[in-house]
Amino acid sequence: MSLNGIAGTALSALKTSSAALGVVSNNIANVNTPGYARRVVNQQTLAAGGQLMGVDIASIQRVVDSFLRQENLSASGAASQFDTAASFFTQLNGLLGGPGDNQSMATGLTNLAAAFGVASQAPSSSSSSTAVLNSLQGLAADISNVSNTISSLQSQVDNQVVNSISSTNDLIKQIYTLNQQIKTQTATGNTSSALLDQRDNALNSLSKIIGIRVNQQADGGFNVTTTDGINLVSNTYAVLSYAGGVQNGTYGNIQIQDTNPQTGQVIGQAIPLDPHLSGGSLKGMIDMRDQTLSGLAEGLGNFAQNVAQAFNAQANANAAYPPPATLTGRQTGLLSGDALNFSGKTTIAVTDPTGKLVSRVDVDFGAGTLSVDGGGSVSIGSTVGSFAAALNTALGGNGSASFVNGQLSVAATGGNGVVVQDDATTPSSRGGAGFSQFFGLNDVFTAQAPSILATGLSASDSSGLAAGGVIALSLKGPSGDIVKQVSVTTTAGQTIGDVLTALNSALGGAATFTLNSDGSVSTAKSALYSDYQLNVTGDTTQRGATGVSFTKLLGIGSNNLANQAVNFAVTDQVAKVPQRIGFGTPKITATTVAGDSIISGGDNSGAIALQNVMNANRTFPAAGGISVQRASLSDYAASFYQQVSTLSNAVTQNQTTQDGRLQEAQSRMASNSGVSLDEELTNLTTYQQAYTAGARMLTVVDQLYQTLLQIQ
Repeated sequence: MSLNGIAGTALSALKTSSAALGVVSNNIANVNTPGYARRVVNQQTLAAGGQLMGVDIASIQRVVDSFLRQENLSASGAASQFDTAASFFTQLNGLLGGPGDNQSMATGLTNLAAAFGVASQAPSSSSSSTAVLNSLQGLAADISNVSNTISSLQSQVDNQVVNSISSTNDLIKQIYTLNQQIKTQTATGNTSSALLDQRDNALNSLSKIIGIRVNQQADGGFNVTTTDGINLVSNTYAVLSYAGGVQNGTYGNIQIQDTNPQTGQVIGQAIPLDPHLSGGSLKGMIDMRDQTLSGLAEGLGNFAQNVAQAFNAQANANAAYPPPATLTGRQTGLLSGDALNFSGKTTIAVTDPTGKLVSRVDVDFGAGTLSVDGGGSVSIGSTVGSFAAALNTALGGNGSASFVNGQLSVAATGGNGVVVQDDATTPSSRGGAGFSQFFGLNDVFTAQAPSILATGLSASDSSGLAAGGVIALSLKGPSGDIVKQVSVTTTAGQTIGDVLTALNSALGGAATFTLNSDGSVSTAKSALYSDYQLNVTGDTTQRGATGVSFTKLLGIGSNNLANQAVNFAVTDQVAKVPQRIGFGTPKITATTVAGDSIISGGDNSGAIALQNVMNANRTFPAAGGISVQRASLSDYAASFYQQVSTLSNAVTQNQTTQDGRLQEAQSRMASNSGVSLDEELTNLTTYQQAYTAGARMLTVVDQLYQTLLQIQ
């Protein structure tokens, strides 16, 4: 080999070693840089015409294992999902407290039982009434506060979903832009560009929001999709949109749509993203909002409805001393023209301030008649309005009765009071509720939704709905997929059965409504959608001038159950006059006549009966993940908190598992792609020695040239 050839070989050694030292230098400098993957130098023999000509750099390779990268992204998404859910459970547990805390519903029931116990010892004391009122309001506040807590946390989660959309779109656009730049670099032979690290960092950030899958292309670009294949980044990129907000307790879907990078115009139709989320904080937030919190709201509504039914039933069977001058009932949603549909017997009595009978009106709903003070039978007609008119006439100068816009009111005159008592043998009933309870004449609790859903209406009863009202329903799955969105517009003259038939036709068998004999509605979902929620997303209907919509009256939709706990409170009548709480039991028999005492101030039987309500077993239907059970109110309250604890523990366990998986994935990734100072220092020494040897070769060549030049 000539001296020129030796010099060229030495120069190639210097050049290669210098470049290799630069790679080592970058590795060492970025030893603590997040997302940096170490580079290695691949050398090759430099040859010309089959002759060795030194050394050259074949490539500078970025060390990344595609399997470990995907596992790291998947683990990151799963960990982020449960970290997000766990953070919300931390807030929820702190706000709700536990069964032993002063703010819990179980404690509220205990305090109320104690207050009724004290009242039974001194039923005529005003302090007893005040103490019971305070305990009633305490329990109502506990229920309402838990409802507000769940609702507020749902709104907070939803706001975070909205805020995540912008950052997610930025990351998707960033990855697309980096893809294009990397493709250009790859085409020029640069396979170790810093852009690769930037893209990996962006992918890691995106995986914490959305579970993603990455497929590397031959041109250096990445195709990024959801784990089930919905495009996020390819030759196009996706744009997410979500305005946020709740509609009748129901949240909409995040929409995703492809976009043309050159024009910015959308491609095709937008589709819901929610069903395609398999990890990431968005999945954690949406599951928390739509499944966990929504389920807890339904379980709470189930509890609130039973609390209202149990206490209101007993309160309406009791009587206050002195009897109140006026009994004004709840908003029933009924119309004057609705069929009366009561059975059994009841008595509406007027008493003097000392509880002595002034006059009695005995109503026999089965016979369709009433009698005044044992007199002849008079027809009450067949409608709610005709009954109210007949009762008003029967009360004569002793009182009055009216039924206006869904509310029944009975009043006494001359400083007297009103007492209602069902017949002991054949008590009155409409849809399973007694006369006073159905109309809510002595209710103690009220809420946004009526607790009595057995309306007593039949399919042939007029719907009472004006034409043009719209009922909108959606059937939403546990993954957020909405398989049905229907709306029905009411027409003039429809019956209750007509409206239900129209709703059933619109749903096409996905769900079916059935009007039961007691006037309640049962909802059956097809086997395909057994775990889906049927929600009312809108209802502009109104029965007459009652202000009660069709779906609210019949309790249609999962969200209506949650509404049983919304604005749960003591009725205004009781809150203003705690003496209206009945601690006694009226004593009207067939032989009771004017002047006989039917309620006394020392009667404590009603207070004892109200105290026993807490321990009486009731049948609670399945709701919000809590199975059907026969239990007391206190036991069900404990079940509600147990459900919160069970869900929280499950999330914590998953969080621990997925965080451990992520740590393992990151450790393996670091072992494969991370910078080892020991290894780099070894490489530094190796390349430094190679550089020194190459430089020494040039020195020798120079000396040989000098020797040749000195030859004469």
